[in-house]
Amino acid sequence: MSSIHIGEKVSIIINEILPTFRGLKIELTNDLSLVDSGILDSVSIVRAVQMLQDEFNIVIEASDITLDNFDTIDLIAYFIQQRLS
Repeated sequence: MSSIHIGEKVSIIINEILPTFRGLKIELTNDLSLVDSGILDSVSIVRAVQMLQDEFNIVIEASDITLDNFDTIDLIAYFIQQRLS
């Protein structure tokens, strides 16, 4: 599976978790900091991890949930690509 395809799926999952953000539609970009922008918080990260594990049939350990892996759509896609390799 290509990283572009993975990125698209990650974007869909993030959009499903937060279809609106403080009443406004958000235009997600692949390099937007999901944590610094407040889009992902601890609760939504847990939900995202569950959905990503189900979608890609991977196991994500608690120690994997870092800004290095989960701050942007690109980083999440790269992390998943590495798990699938």
